[in-house]
Amino acid sequence: MPTKSSVKSLGDRPQISKVLTSERLILRPFSSEDGDLLFQLYGNDDVMAIRKIGTQSRQGSDEQLAIITDHWQRRGFGLWAVFDRESEAFMGECGLREENKIDDKVELSYGLLPQFWGGGLATEAAMAVLDFGIKTLGMKQIYAFAQKKNAASLHILSKFGFQHECDFDEDGDLITRTVLTMP
Repeated sequence: MPTKSSVKSLGDRPQISKVLTSERLILRPFSSEDGDLLFQLYGNDDVMAIRKIGTQSRQGSDEQLAIITDHWQRRGFGLWAVFDRESEAFMGECGLREENKIDDKVELSYGLLPQFWGGGLATEAAMAVLDFGIKTLGMKQIYAFAQKKNAASLHILSKFGFQHECDFDEDGDLITRTVLTMP
């Protein structure tokens, strides 16, 4: 069950709530106790067929969870676990994370379990996360990546104003890189 929490300030950032809500969703930071939840998503072939890292074993999923929780500690934001607001069912993930550790570029990432596809839930989660990144954290530029064949994800990104930047090959998949720039 999602719980409301706050994280102490990191550097000169004020203390802010890390739980996000929308009409149908609750998003909370992943914790080290969320291994079973994350593996539901990262171990799902249908979900991971369109994700950069591919389907994960339990060990791989646990390693990803360690990366996710470390990101929260280092950056004060990251990937949120997404839950149905009414039933409290785990639905997937959505969040902001560093594109790489070399620079400050941040990317939007999201993925829901297949039973939650097609109802606008990924759009709703992404809207909450982008609002947090732009209004609360003051981000001026956010990137997003999607496989070129993932029309649904590219459609979601276009709704928010992400602009095509380039396409590139990654392990045989054509990936589209988009960017959202704030004035």
